[in-house]
Amino acid sequence: MHPTTFTLTWLASRPLRYGTTIAGALLLLIACLVAPGYQASANTESLFGRSTPVRLVDRSDDSAVTVGTRFAVKADGHATGVSFWKQLGSSDAHVGTLWSSSGVALATVTFSNESAAGWQTATFERPVALKAGNTYTVSAYTTTGVYAATAHFRGRSKSSSLVITHNSGVRAYGAVPTYPSRSHRGSQYWVDVLFTPNSRPVGSSQTPESTPTVSPTPTASPTPTASRTPTASPTPTASRTPTATPTPARTSTPAPTVTTKPTVVATAAPGTPTAAAGFPDESNTGVPAGTPLSTYTGPCTITVANTVIDAKTVDCGLIIRATGVKITNSVINGTVYADGDSNGSASFTIVDSNVNIGARAGTGIGDGYFTATRVEVTGGNRSINCFVDCTVENSYVHGQFTDSTGAAHESGIRMGSGAVIRGNTIACDAPDVPPDAGCSAALTGYGDFAVVQNNTIDGNYFVAGSGGYCAYGGSSAGKPYSSGANNITFTNNVFEKGDRRCGYYGPITSFDSSAPGNIWSNNTWDDGRAVAAD
Repeated sequence: MHPTTFTLTWLASRPLRYGTTIAGALLLLIACLVAPGYQASANTESLFGRSTPVRLVDRSDDSAVTVGTRFAVKADGHATGVSFWKQLGSSDAHVGTLWSSSGVALATVTFSNESAAGWQTATFERPVALKAGNTYTVSAYTTTGVYAATAHFRGRSKSSSLVITHNSGVRAYGAVPTYPSRSHRGSQYWVDVLFTPNSRPVGSSQTPESTPTVSPTPTASPTPTASRTPTASPTPTASRTPTATPTPARTSTPAPTVTTKPTVVATAAPGTPTAAAGFPDESNTGVPAGTPLSTYTGPCTITVANTVIDAKTVDCGLIIRATGVKITNSVINGTVYADGDSNGSASFTIVDSNVNIGARAGTGIGDGYFTATRVEVTGGNRSINCFVDCTVENSYVHGQFTDSTGAAHESGIRMGSGAVIRGNTIACDAPDVPPDAGCSAALTGYGDFAVVQNNTIDGNYFVAGSGGYCAYGGSSAGKPYSSGANNITFTNNVFEKGDRRCGYYGPITSFDSSAPGNIWSNNTWDDGRAVAAD
């Protein structure tokens, strides 16, 4: 046997991580080197550049799938094309699409002359104008279901004009290219957009997607016309926000101006638990009754410090990129987000407001450096995520969406570190949908990305039927940071028993009573009997 033949035969048999052989890796390298070249102009930007994706694993589904990346635009410009990272074995022709935030296809292109693997690029027939402050999604469609993914992605955009978050990866299943809107455990799917900022390319005839462009001006918040007395609750030490407790799903459609508190129609099955007397519900959270609302016309990405949004109906997701932003007496038909990795350079408070995520995957309020008071959150698969330094008080989270695809894990509040979760009604009432969709718990705390620590959970009402357990205590086995959870206090909470034990298996799991600073005290069932930690 020729030495070269022997070497390649031996290499092909040597497995690497994720089942890839050394020979396969060599083929991938060669494919990248000979892949069709894309000559970007000097001022073209992209989310990921041309570098090889990190911690890449092969994914293969049984059906056609659209995978993509949701991104926000910080400067006016034009999208000129789409790129995606191709895995070996993905043999079909791929279709790239650019979508508006409402799921309208703005441009579509079919890839041609693809290499065996590596970055593939296709150019739109015409550049598409993108507007600063708007959110878009770029996607790639495959009929074979083979695509690249990185789980729990925490990277940042390489572009100064484009922004992504740790849950920007989205997907959707369907026989044709479909608007992808569901994220899955922070996975990134390595689909990229080619973006040219500032100047309009020659020959472009596209019109920018209609979006508000008025910069917000900080103003004094008006006093609500209807007074309300917030539910009294014990004062806890700093703690993370728990996952939302299940309660009847609701839909809200406020008009630009209203004279009564926006109403939500309960759609839960008969017998679904609701908030207990003395705890927050729809009557004492959200926009106060009698508050007139007007349509918000400012940008969806807030970059001006101390911006105030008061008595508005906001029909987009708000991305907070400035400090001291205040949202009061408003209905947000979308989400509110500040980056938990911003080290406090983005922060906001939201008070006496409704956050309606809608019947789709998404997190209503997250991920760090915020305070939410008397807020009602409905829809989405996670009502609130407190990754770092958050306070959630006297609020009501419930009505998570029904995921007909069977993929989403719903929860009320998720805690990471530095959360204060006090005096809330927390429910997760999304129904189980095979194979995997349904509620994990009202409050979750998993060591997926960091140690769960320094959280106070005090004086909350956990609604029965909120998944396997009503709460997770931060020390879940099998997680990368399962050990080390500390300074987590559960005090003065009430667990609704219902016809089971709050959750299907019990009220609390994964709480380590022996960990430093962990406290379990005066937690009871709704009949007054003591609840023991697991």
